[in-house]
Amino acid sequence: MSGENSKLRQQLAQAGEEHQRQIEHLLEQRGPLIHGSLGNRKRVCGKPTCRCARGELHEQTYLSSTVDGKTRQVHIPGADKDRVASGVARYRTMLRARKRLRKLSRLELKIAVELSRSLVEPYPPDDPLPLPRRRAAKGGGSPR
Repeated sequence: MSGENSKLRQQLAQAGEEHQRQIEHLLEQRGPLIHGSLGNRKRVCGKPTCRCARGELHEQTYLSSTVDGKTRQVHIPGADKDRVASGVARYRTMLRARKRLRKLSRLELKIAVELSRSLVEPYPPDDPLPLPRRRAAKGGGSPR
């Protein structure tokens, strides 16, 4: 049993270190975050003498974002393209780090529960009390 406890403690320490690395990664993020995705499209402007009438289409960059079930797209001027692209990239990085933190928190809690159960000493030795059962999560859902 001591070997199992040691293994669980090591796993918990490793998960805690990774958790701290993810938090540091979040704190390193600088600059604004921009929610959405960048896209490009080519179009014809309609002027008969324009180059697009000969097949050389105009390229546009746009930001697409869904809020409350509705998707909006806005044109990004060329002067703002790099700033918006870096803001969108920072937002995606933040989402990935948050997702990783959620997984790590669940893992840390699971390991902590296993460790605490493995450390419980049955008492009295001749007729020990049963271990407490796991409670359901608040809100009626099952724990994951």
